[in-house]
Amino acid sequence: MPDTSKTRRFTTGYAFSGGGSRAACQVGMLRALHERGVVPELVAGTSAGAVTAAYFALYPDNLSRLEEIWLALRTRDIFPGSRIAVLTNLLRHGHIHVADRCERFFRSHFGSATFEDLRVPCSVVAVDLVDGRAVCLDSGEIVPALMASIAIPGVFPPYRHEGREYVDGGVLEHLPVSPFAGGRASIVYAFDCSSVSATSSRGFAVLDRTARIGARAQADAAASALRAGGVRVHLFRPSLPELEDARSFKQTADLIRIGYECARDELDEAARQSAAGA
Repeated sequence: MPDTSKTRRFTTGYAFSGGGSRAACQVGMLRALHERGVVPELVAGTSAGAVTAAYFALYPDNLSRLEEIWLALRTRDIFPGSRIAVLTNLLRHGHIHVADRCERFFRSHFGSATFEDLRVPCSVVAVDLVDGRAVCLDSGEIVPALMASIAIPGVFPPYRHEGREYVDGGVLEHLPVSPFAGGRASIVYAFDCSSVSATSSRGFAVLDRTARIGARAQADAAASALRAGGVRVHLFRPSLPELEDARSFKQTADLIRIGYECARDELDEAARQSAAGA
């Protein structure tokens, strides 16, 4: 039977941005939408958001398990290595972490599941390192696609998949929009982790803050492009706490709560405005 998911038109889509450990807030946003009966027909994710998008697409009725996974996550599960190992990797190979442990973590939760096994169609965005294009990965095994999408330059090595080398999708699409191009969805709920608080940063935190400033601009442009194409966009961007290191998972519970409260309040306000205008 031919795969029609690439040509179908959908009503509701979810777009999950990248964001490292901050992407935990997306679990709270999912909970708020679920409580209000919103059901997506297409999801897409970039980097950390790709992982949440794919797991949700595989188990859309088990948000509690998704939350448990995030809450149990530790830095060493994704970003292994002592300071000496990190420095050695950087000097010898140009990246600070090996990706083996991250891939084992994904395998422990996805196994050999494929995109064809998903209950909700899903696309994962990565960047082809050779031709510089954003690529939507949406067939075959899920884990290699996730590894391609989270291959943050300088943090992980490029990921080789089916003869091509990929890096993090956030290089071009912090908020994934290409999976919704061509009017494939009429409504998109966008879960963005690029908030920047009014404070200063020092040391390596400046790099993280600078990346978020660029990511926020890209997400705004992406949302505008979708709206220009006739798509109704609900952009959720909760005010997240400043983290010294986006590889740390110490504030996961707070991030989930903040994401939930942001989406809940914005959805409730939208409902009030709709009722008032009826």
